Amino acid sequence: MDDDDKPTMTETELWEWLHYDEGIPVTRRAIKMAVINREIEPTRLGNGNFFSRRDGLAWLRSRKQAGAYSASKVPARQL
Repeated sequence: MDDDDKPTMTETELWEWLHYDEGIPVTRRAIKMAVINREIEPTRLGNGNFFSRRDGLAWLRSRKQAGAYSASKVPARQL
């Protein structure tokens, strides 16, 4: 089994890996809601839910949105 497939991280550790190690601007709440909504399926070991690195990366790929996005052509309002 590849190291990326081993479910060794908790929900918090998955967030720390994505946020700090990979530099992806993801919030703890986004990870929490993805687990609650079963967008990220945990591996149940004992009494805990564990996740692999591949689970986190697969979730990121699933969040990608199709479409052409561009910056607004209207200038921002000055305060």
